Amino acid sequence: MKFFPKKLCLVVVLTVATLSEVLGATLSGTMSVNQTSDTAVNAKINAVNSARRQILINVLSQYADREALVNLVKNSSNDDLMNLILSSSVANEQMSANTYLANITMNIDNEAAKKWLNQNDVRNWVPLIDSDEKFIVSMVVPNGIQDWAELKRIARENNIEIETQVIKGNQVVAKLPLSYRTGFTAAVRGMGWKYADNGGVLHIWK
Repeated sequence: MKFFPKKLCLVVVLTVATLSEVLGATLSGTMSVNQTSDTAVNAKINAVNSARRQILINVLSQYADREALVNLVKNSSNDDLMNLILSSSVANEQMSANTYLANITMNIDNEAAKKWLNQNDVRNWVPLIDSDEKFIVSMVVPNGIQDWAELKRIARENNIEIETQVIKGNQVVAKLPLSYRTGFTAAVRGMGWKYADNGGVLHIWK
């Protein structure tokens, strides 16, 4: 399958709107397309498929290994990629007998994209949609920054983002989305850390 249709005249990135600094970012991108084909209908189909692929690369490459992501997008079907889009909209649409022009905006489904990347072994840190459901983790780091860096590395390697609340002496208090609790606990346990639950607060130490 070709990465772009042969008759694609122009695909220009207009905007890639992301809120990368916060957990739960909305992932969205816009493409301007000018596509020709044997009919206007086929031109539109090709334009939408191409825009979807490029938007996914432009947006998700900020949260994933770009080379692996590009290869995965290139070798994925249009149906598979369609499942990663939460919603889409079209502006300035123009059609003639065999041409389609438009600005296409697509909002990516964070959870679906993260699951897709994980299933295909593409390292990523795609943020999940934030919610009020979070849990507190209290971490004792006897070696200070060295231990804290290890915990952050464990979290990042398992696609988990830590929301630091307080660092005082050899203790770090942080928040994580409740959906991360099982994965985070398993990850730190696998690296030799001990843990215990105390009234919903997860305590971690060596």
